[in-house]
Amino acid sequence: MRSATLALDIGGTKIAHGLVPDDHPGEILRPGRVPSLVAERRTLSQVAEATRRSLADAAELNLRITRVGVGAPGVVRDNDIVYNGDTIPGWAGTDVVGTIATLTGTPVACHNDVRVWAFGEHLLGAGQHLGGGRVLYLSLGTGVGGAIVDKHQLLSGPTGSAGESAHFVCADLDGHAVGCETSASGTGLTRYYNERSGAAPLELPEIITLARGGDRLATDVIEGNLAGFGRAIGALVTLLDLSAVVLGGGVGAIGDFIREPFARGLRHGSLPVNADVPVYTTTLGPTAPLVAAAAYARSKE
Repeated sequence: MRSATLALDIGGTKIAHGLVPDDHPGEILRPGRVPSLVAERRTLSQVAEATRRSLADAAELNLRITRVGVGAPGVVRDNDIVYNGDTIPGWAGTDVVGTIATLTGTPVACHNDVRVWAFGEHLLGAGQHLGGGRVLYLSLGTGVGGAIVDKHQLLSGPTGSAGESAHFVCADLDGHAVGCETSASGTGLTRYYNERSGAAPLELPEIITLARGGDRLATDVIEGNLAGFGRAIGALVTLLDLSAVVLGGGVGAIGDFIREPFARGLRHGSLPVNADVPVYTTTLGPTAPLVAAAAYARSKE
């Protein structure tokens, strides 16, 4: 019988679940999702539902579940959720690990969702060729998150918050000091454009298309806000003497169009000795959260 990891990625709108075979760690079998039901305060019961669905899938496929890997929002320390932001109100203190372990009878490894992605990206994606350096991983999506991998080890720190980046202050395209989540997240970039356009609101993919076509406002928003974020991170590159930065999340996955203005800002924000630190973008793609959760769980054995 083949063995596999049950992988879960808990978000504010959905909980993704799937099975990652031990003999094919980049493959996801029977991927699915259930709504998080945050407003109804039913997220934990939905985590249980996602787990039960994957257990049923494993039985149909004749797979033996040996462990569970979980990426969850908030600050996670020793498998416990100790702090939550606005993603899931009241999430801190929720017994996610105990709930899952009761259903599966297996070990459960849980960490912050961005930390989990960073670990998987370092092991199986963009980080594979970076060796044992100190790498900052930044996820730009609905919000902004970060993680640090040093000598192949995911750093947590005494509070579990190592790598948290949403609170960083950076300059936006107008030179105003704002939180980087306000300016550099997908939500922030979209809002900056729509507030200035005076036209019907657009989604980020449409704004990116306009910028690629030379639209001045779209270009100013993307390049201005990403360069400002890059300058702030440039100071961190020098402070920690980083060997590389990797961008992920929905915005990072856009690729060079996002990477280039960020990298220009980074060069201006760091000391000359750090100016050539490379910036990469994610290579795991949409499978990243589940593949990474499984990789993280395997690493804990």
